[in-house]
Amino acid sequence: MFMLSFFRMTKGILRKVDYYRSRFFWQNNEHKKKYRLEKWGLLNTPKCMRGLGITNLDTQNNCLLSKWLLMLMNEEGTWQKLLKRKYLQNKTLSQVTKQLADSQFWSGLMNVKDYFWARGKFEVKNGEKVRFWEDCWIGQKPLMQQYPELYNITRKKNQTVASVFSSLPLNISFRRALVGEKLEMWIKLVSEIMQVGLENTKDQFVWMVNKKGRLCQCIEI
Repeated sequence: MFMLSFFRMTKGILRKVDYYRSRFFWQNNEHKKKYRLEKWGLLNTPKCMRGLGITNLDTQNNCLLSKWLLMLMNEEGTWQKLLKRKYLQNKTLSQVTKQLADSQFWSGLMNVKDYFWARGKFEVKNGEKVRFWEDCWIGQKPLMQQYPELYNITRKKNQTVASVFSSLPLNISFRRALVGEKLEMWIKLVSEIMQVGLENTKDQFVWMVNKKGRLCQCIEI
């Protein structure tokens, strides 16, 4: 459990551990070969989905590492300051990517980052940590997925919400003029986001998975 909490386990290690777990489940401590009465995948399936509820180590590994990302996003402390100074500097967590020089711990966090983003959303406060197009903060999907036609022609990607809201009209420019359907999409998008007011507090990331491991319904901001 300690190792799963700090490092991203390789598929080979997880398969080896599961080999002994499944063997113990079917054979106990006996050396006599016994038939597997059901696939290991079913044993790993939660009871609410008609499985036996034996912990899936890959999922548990992802969740334990994701907890570090959640604390890094929402809490302040000594270890958060050290990681931000070393790896984030002037970037948001969304903007950094895995590098060859990363420590094993940080590399593991980067490996589960997409898993983490897919299971939560931002509550926008000052908008400094939230990417306007790429992060989920309004609706149930990132704006780049809700309005792909607009995202494809925007000049600056990875802009924060605070940067976009820094001026009126909004600080967004496109590579070509908006006409027809694209103009209608832009008007619709502007009407949605203008309902959001920025505050002088830090953005929060909300974990949208309930105790049964299911994604909760996203709440409109």
